[in-house]
Amino acid sequence: MVATATLKPNPKNPNAHSEYQIALLARIIESQGWRQPITVSKRSGLVVRGHARLQAARLLKCKTVPVDLQEYKSAGQEMADLVAEDRKSTRLN
Repeated sequence: MVATATLKPNPKNPNAHSEYQIALLARIIESQGWRQPITVSKRSGLVVRGHARLQAARLLKCKTVPVDLQEYKSAGQEMADLVAEDRKSTRLN
């Protein structure tokens, strides 16, 4: 668990979520709990996967959130994971 306030969204995140999506996700987290942690890069310290979960946590005023720290060998590898997550999320919306 990591302090929510310390997490930094990746400014290159290509995915945007509507207020409705964030509110819905917040209700799901509130009722079912966390099903997936937020992925943070050990290399950059930025969120790679879970930007919407972070927004929902902030909406819920969560002090801490589950985080999975990942080792990326390069900025390119980190960006590839960020973009892959965006493409997966886009297909689900």
